[in-house]
Amino acid sequence: MDAKTLKWTFKLAEQNVGPYYKQLKMGWKPKIKQAELNKNWARFLVALNQQNQPVAYTMFRFDMDDGDCVLYCYEIQISPEYQRKGLGKFMMETLESCARFWQLEKIMLTVLNNNESSLKFFKTLGYVTDETSPDVLQEADYQILSKTMLG
Repeated sequence: MDAKTLKWTFKLAEQNVGPYYKQLKMGWKPKIKQAELNKNWARFLVALNQQNQPVAYTMFRFDMDDGDCVLYCYEIQISPEYQRKGLGKFMMETLESCARFWQLEKIMLTVLNNNESSLKFFKTLGYVTDETSPDVLQEADYQILSKTMLG
């Protein structure tokens, strides 16, 4: 991905989820987020508007998790003016189609507990708490959701 688009992905993540991280004990760590976005394993799906400008992205990878072949969605970020118009659902459905094509067992993702709109979004799409998610006693600031692609 070109440097300009990569910089845009960071700015959008900072705008969308930075405030949620800042409310948590882990805090917002911009250098860590930038490093994550620059991983060589990262795959991106970027949505462009009619002016050919990026308006949303998802960052994902193909991975093994607890012995399962999975597509792990690390980020999905939608520009505020494009939210709640079906673009996020379309992008997740695209990832699901990709996972089915490659015959992966499930899609996994991590959601911050204080990001209620994201939790609701993913649960509406059929994602459930994964067996690998931290339990309540661990007092984690996040949970891991998944959706099976088998059957």
